[in-house]
Amino acid sequence: MMNEVAIERCRAYDPELILDTLENMIGKTGFPEVCDKRVLLKPNILSGSAPEKAVTTHPSVVRAVIRLLKARGAASILVGDSPGVGSADKAGRNSLIAQAVIEEGARWAPFREEELIQAPDGLKQKQFYLTKALNEVDILISLPKMKTHEMMYFTGAVKNLFGLVPGLKKSRFHLNYPEKEDFAALICDILDTVKPDYAIMDGITAMEGPGPGSGSPREVGLLFASSSAPALDMAAASIMGYKIEEIPIFREILRRGRWLDSPERISYPLLTWEELVIPDYKRVKVLKDTGFFKKAVPPAVYKAVRNLYVPRPFFKVRPCILCKKCVDICPAEALTAHSMKDPVKISIDYSKCIRCYCCHEVCPVDAIRIGRI
Repeated sequence: MMNEVAIERCRAYDPELILDTLENMIGKTGFPEVCDKRVLLKPNILSGSAPEKAVTTHPSVVRAVIRLLKARGAASILVGDSPGVGSADKAGRNSLIAQAVIEEGARWAPFREEELIQAPDGLKQKQFYLTKALNEVDILISLPKMKTHEMMYFTGAVKNLFGLVPGLKKSRFHLNYPEKEDFAALICDILDTVKPDYAIMDGITAMEGPGPGSGSPREVGLLFASSSAPALDMAAASIMGYKIEEIPIFREILRRGRWLDSPERISYPLLTWEELVIPDYKRVKVLKDTGFFKKAVPPAVYKAVRNLYVPRPFFKVRPCILCKKCVDICPAEALTAHSMKDPVKISIDYSKCIRCYCCHEVCPVDAIRIGRI
């Protein structure tokens, strides 16, 4: 069975232009029947950043998708997310997504309430506390932003599902699964549990460099659509210049074979990824696999070498506003906040740091650098 991924050019955040473009894409990619169905849209609202920073799914894309669903007779449309720290309502307002949702006649539904959902296919987790909104809908559509990611290298429609875990509970998963391979398996457990029906990616303005929160906007001018979230992500990452086997989540998806067992099973009814590759896209550097080394040496030696080899967070003094979002989200409790008068605003205990980069994701002023020195 082939997995169709539609890729089409769209160079402006005009809701009508986006809607027209999507209309041409969805008929070729198994768009679900939404008439009289309750639909949940899950955009990427990492933080309350302005749309032009390319941190969040653009509100015009959300508007266009709501209009598309209403035109097809959806009974109700919910839109929500849960940022790692801070108020979901504030993030929704500042990103302009909540305003777009309300103006388009959909329901803004930030993920506050949770419900225990069984994960029978999970390899790392057999159950999750996920947003209660999942039990109020018939169809789930992921609306990610095309971005790089310091920990997982790439984030898209599959990683976007992690936002279904409300609030700071996400941090606990980072603590329990600090290695990339384990965390990738966790994300795939969520994928196999919630089974998104469709995905539409905002790649009109993407993010490059140290994503997902502190990278730079990159004009790409593309929209992606597919009934297979993994296939869509593989296409987008390939355009960035990544190799499929470099991305831990992709390796895990292909290993399981439930959604996709080979990139060769992806077809492109419109544009192909090969004709769209961006050679100078600023990607996050992929580290060589340390799995064999981890098994071959004592844990203490591996931990010491990893502490030097794996990039770590460095805190800049001048931009820091001491908002303490990094301290609040740190699952390992490795950070300490000091006074604004102190020459060091945030100190870090690297012996506790698990390199999840949650602090980097939530910093609103780019006061955290990821590197080795």
